[in-house]
Amino acid sequence: MVALPWSAGLYKPADGTELHVLTSNLPLNRFRDVPRFLMWTMRIRTQLKTAEGCAGYTLDAQPFVKTFWTLSAWSDKQAMEKFVHSGVHARMLEDMKGRLGDPHFADSTATPADLPLSWADAHARIKRIS
Repeated sequence: MVALPWSAGLYKPADGTELHVLTSNLPLNRFRDVPRFLMWTMRIRTQLKTAEGCAGYTLDAQPFVKTFWTLSAWSDKQAMEKFVHSGVHARMLEDMKGRLGDPHFADSTATPADLPLSWADAHARIKRIS
């Protein structure tokens, strides 16, 4: 397991603000897709640095089992959706079509005091819905 450190986004929430949290589990179908996914990951991290409404993000890469986890905190669900369907991330979705197994996504909430978010909590959220 290679978890990248939490990176703060541009959005600086006020104390007591409720944040939208997205946790995802992204299994790949084939090992040969791992390098492609990693390339997209680096590009998406660049997009995240300037994403409107992003409070922070991290990635837990498990390339030897073809599985990647993402964890991000946003000002609201609309900001997260806008990010997902724009720029590099939107191009990645198109390119990776058919290369993902059965992805799982969990929406939850957090406060600024919870940042950086915990991977243990994120993994537990996904396991509850899978």
